[in-house]
Amino acid sequence: MRKNSVVFFLVAALMISASVLMLSAQEKKAEAQSMAITGTLVDLACYAKAGLTTNDHGDMKNCGSACASGGLPVALLDADKKVHFLGVPAAAYAEYVGKELRLTGAHGKHAEVFIPEKLEVKEGDKWVQKKLPKTMM
Repeated sequence: MRKNSVVFFLVAALMISASVLMLSAQEKKAEAQSMAITGTLVDLACYAKAGLTTNDHGDMKNCGSACASGGLPVALLDADKKVHFLGVPAAAYAEYVGKELRLTGAHGKHAEVFIPEKLEVKEGDKWVQKKLPKTMM
């Protein structure tokens, strides 16, 4: 019987430790740090289906902008091919599909979605700050 008690207490201690670690990780995530991400703005429909990263898709000129204007989601594809989902109204970013952007902001507290607070577009060899499109929040 004594052995069962020791095992019970060890399991309970492990569960408590795991809970503390999870809460600590959630707390750190809740304190999202502002950061900058750089990459190409893509419309997710064409990128997911065919890996297309430009605005013109074959014979379809401005396809990416048309998809975003129609409400299909957009994302930033970084140099490592990581997709950063954006919490933005896609239509407001339609003119930037296929362009290199630098977004400053933070990931959401409850989802892996990046929420921009600053927008810069690469024009030639320099970054030009643009007015951040309005959101509903």
